[in-house]
Amino acid sequence: MLIVDDPSRIPKKMSYPVFTIGVFDGVHRGHQAILGRLLSLAREKGGASVVLTFDPHPQQVITPGTAPVLLQTSRQKEDLLKRMGVAVLLRLPFSREMSLLSPERFVNDILLTMDVREIVLGANFRFGHKRSGDFSTLQALCAPRQIPVQGVEPITLRGVRISSTRIRAFLTSGHVEAARRMLNRPYQLSGKVARGDGAGAGLGFPTANLEPENQLIPASGVYAGRALVAGETRTCVINIGVRPTLHPEGESRQAVIEAHLLDFEADLYNTPIALDFCVRLRGERRFESVDALKQQIAKDIAITRQYAKRVGA
Repeated sequence: MLIVDDPSRIPKKMSYPVFTIGVFDGVHRGHQAILGRLLSLAREKGGASVVLTFDPHPQQVITPGTAPVLLQTSRQKEDLLKRMGVAVLLRLPFSREMSLLSPERFVNDILLTMDVREIVLGANFRFGHKRSGDFSTLQALCAPRQIPVQGVEPITLRGVRISSTRIRAFLTSGHVEAARRMLNRPYQLSGKVARGDGAGAGLGFPTANLEPENQLIPASGVYAGRALVAGETRTCVINIGVRPTLHPEGESRQAVIEAHLLDFEADLYNTPIALDFCVRLRGERRFESVDALKQQIAKDIAITRQYAKRVGA
């Protein structure tokens, strides 16, 4: 996949470019439906698929105080788009000046300066100053150039429209299973392993402490998950919280993200790692004693083993 941040860097002789436009934060099942249509159309026409996205997120420029916490890092989004088969990712730098463009100027001054043959969009697509343009607006503006614009209807799950906003709400309340169903994969944090205080090892359950690159951290609690490290996938138990049993003053402490990798022994300090959140086992709570905590961790590990065996992880 070619990644560019300037339309002029898109290859001039690319065969029949088919475009989609959007932020695609999370690349959830609704986004996947749009991208699937894009890729299918590009294959049908013997053309190339182009994803036009914005960096940073437009709301971070327009209303930074209320901008959403992003579900993915740029690298995670790029990796997903590449695995799906997207040919070109155009990361258009979003600025205050761009936010003031009318729908007509966005189309004429930016979009139609490129060799666009067809466009695939979500049917609820909005663009231009104050989101004043919609799907019908884009169709009308592209009609004089005979550029077809296709719409893809929103995807629902149990009667609820899948959206990045709803996924954020699920994650911040600890409902990682619901988020997983909307994403079509477990929610993932990535980063490097930081040096911890050795508390996990002291209990007999050594942990890798993650310094996350992601903005959105799931709710405090204990999760069954997977760790992706050094090209391998390992079943793990993930804890997010202030460890109140070990640190009774926990309310003043910063939450940690730590993973105990089952049947694994290695020093992972400074190693890149990714953690998949599959199932929430319980909330964080203070135990009466360290021994009671150790017994609960052993139970968490046993439940995680059963889950991994059941799903074949």
